[in-house]
Amino acid sequence: MIRTTQALVLLLLIAIGCNTTGNGKNASLIVAPDSSSTDAGITINTANAVALYKQVHSGVTIDIFFAKGMVPRNILADPYFSWLKALNLNSLQYSGGSTSDHDHAIIGDTLINGGKGDGYNLRREDAEARGESFDEILDGVGTVKFGVDFFNQYTALLKKLKVRGDLIANVQGGTLEELYWKIERSNAQRVIFGLEQNISSNARDYPDGNAYKKKISQWIEAVEKKYPGIITTVDAAPVYKQTSKFSEWNKQLKDIPGDEARLYIWDKDLFTAKENAADNLPVINQAFSQTIPQWLQTFKSNFPGKNVAVCQWGIKAKTSIHNTMIGCLYIGKFYEFVINYNSNNSNFISYAAFMPLKSLNRGDGGKGDAANFYKTLKACGLLFEGHKKVNEMVITGLTGVSGVACSENGIHSLLLMNETGNEISIPSLKIDGKSVTGKSFTIHSVAASSLGSFDVSEGSVQTTSVILKPYSVNVVVF
Repeated sequence: MIRTTQALVLLLLIAIGCNTTGNGKNASLIVAPDSSSTDAGITINTANAVALYKQVHSGVTIDIFFAKGMVPRNILADPYFSWLKALNLNSLQYSGGSTSDHDHAIIGDTLINGGKGDGYNLRREDAEARGESFDEILDGVGTVKFGVDFFNQYTALLKKLKVRGDLIANVQGGTLEELYWKIERSNAQRVIFGLEQNISSNARDYPDGNAYKKKISQWIEAVEKKYPGIITTVDAAPVYKQTSKFSEWNKQLKDIPGDEARLYIWDKDLFTAKENAADNLPVINQAFSQTIPQWLQTFKSNFPGKNVAVCQWGIKAKTSIHNTMIGCLYIGKFYEFVINYNSNNSNFISYAAFMPLKSLNRGDGGKGDAANFYKTLKACGLLFEGHKKVNEMVITGLTGVSGVACSENGIHSLLLMNETGNEISIPSLKIDGKSVTGKSFTIHSVAASSLGSFDVSEGSVQTTSVILKPYSVNVVVF
């Protein structure tokens, strides 16, 4: 049927009139593509597909072992185990943050309960040697008797999930022998040699980058010799903070051995979130289109030959976008960026771990949990099932829609974000030049009525067309 321009205008006017509520506010519209474009839709090309790099879907386990009041919880049993498994994480990092400067493992002891170990196995003599209060460091976690050895519980969790470990070496009070034990017990795929050793509180051990390089170079050599193929990560200072101390630290580490260097990607370092959620959308998009690529370019100059390990990424709890729909879009856009960037840059971002998993499930009945972020991470985790490849995807005439396309054995999975307040119908979907017709689509969506909403829903529907809800993160499978 041939539609004239006049008919399209009339239909649009009718749609606008029918979608005005009694209070004068526009309800969601189903937005057709730009009528001036006959090519509006999504085009996918599989000819140049590359393997989806899965080590960018990891998580940090710091403090998941206990709930509010430092009450231990059984992470190996349901409901927690099934909750965690649903994220489909590629690996788990231990221990995380500044805890890794204090934690120990008991060599030869594999017992979770009833062994020689307890909690993180913090040692009072470590704190005293550094002029710290053992009773106060890490909120006093070292003074609590948990009846559970966290490292042994962690290794049991890895085995049950059938994933490998990413270890942060205790490069202050730890030993190589202890690190070897941790590597073997966790089937570690990488060792991260400390985090934030460049800050002033760690100056006793590492007054400058040369002191760090001297010790850690020897540790890296020993670890790589004993465990060929293991990935080694060194502790760089932030490349986005051009202080003299950080610049000098990175300059001194330029020729340090190792496969990767550390980078954090936190929202607070990319932009200052505003109270009006809509005002944050442009700066979030700018973060992924300009700021992070600039960071990565600086990183390449500072550490030639090394990949970047995003040892922590996420959204800080005290920002205005925390656990909101726009925060969920931020998470979706993070995966979109990393997957696309790696596809075009030989997996330069060789690791990324969401920090912290504890924020998603604190174990106190849901109060304070970033449950909406969990929904989004779980949806994005669907991309990492199996052994997918990343395809080229072009989105035309669909303002506010972005994403990535993956496939495996003829099954396609699209991560699509709709950052507009309108329901958007995808009018055309082509794969390798052929229109997709007669398909059943399963759409897993995380959506809300506004960018600033905390009332974020999740759900899955089967349909014969692709329609994206307003303000949504979607994984479309067909």
